[in-house]
Amino acid sequence: MNFRVYRKIVYLFVLLFLINHAVYSQDEDDKWVVGIGVNAVDIRTPDGFVGFTKDYFNGDIEDLNMNGGFIRVFVGRHIKNDISILVSASGNTVKKGFGYSTKEDLIDDSFFAMDAKLRYDLNRLIGDNPWFDPYVLVGGGYSKIGETSNFNIAAGWGCNFWFSGVVGVNIQSDYNHNPQSTATDYFQHSIGVVFKLNSTSKFKWRGR
Repeated sequence: MNFRVYRKIVYLFVLLFLINHAVYSQDEDDKWVVGIGVNAVDIRTPDGFVGFTKDYFNGDIEDLNMNGGFIRVFVGRHIKNDISILVSASGNTVKKGFGYSTKEDLIDDSFFAMDAKLRYDLNRLIGDNPWFDPYVLVGGGYSKIGETSNFNIAAGWGCNFWFSGVVGVNIQSDYNHNPQSTATDYFQHSIGVVFKLNSTSKFKWRGR
C-alpha cells in the first residue's frame, strides 16, 4: 500500500477524532468506541447467491489478501437504544483476485476502502452479557481496487469481546456489493483492539 493511502487513513482517523471532541460540548451522553486492527480481503464477482454462500462457507483461506499495510481503523458512536453508527477506513494490497489458483500469477492492486454502517446490538435478544457483545450491521461505502472505484452496499456481522470495561477485541466480517454485474465485490474480515471512550470526561476511558 502506497504512502497516499496511509495518509488518507490517518487523515480520516484524525478528522473523526476531532468530530468527537467538537460534539462533546453538545451532548455529554454520547458514547464512543475507537479501534485499530488488520483486515483480510477476499475478491469475488457477483454471480448469484449460491456462489456467494459457497465462497463464504468453504473454509478456504488461500484466496485471502493480507499484504502491504493491511490496517483498518474505525470509530463507533452510539445513537439510540441498540443502534450505533460505525465508520471505518482500511488499506490492503490485492495479489489474489477472484477465482485465484496457485497456478496463476499474482496481481498487485492497491486496495483502499471507507465505509459507514449502522450497527444493531444483539445483546437485548440473547441476554445482556458484560463481555460478549455481538452485532449485525448494514450500510455502504467507497472502495478503490487498483484503478477501479466503486460505491458499495454492505452487510455483515461482528462481535466485541470485552476483557475489561474499557478494552476488548473486535472481530468483524462483511460483504461489500456493487449492483453492477461487471463490478468487483469483496468479503472483508478484520480483527483488532477496541477501546471505549467516555465523552463526559473528555477521552477518559469509559467503564461499563
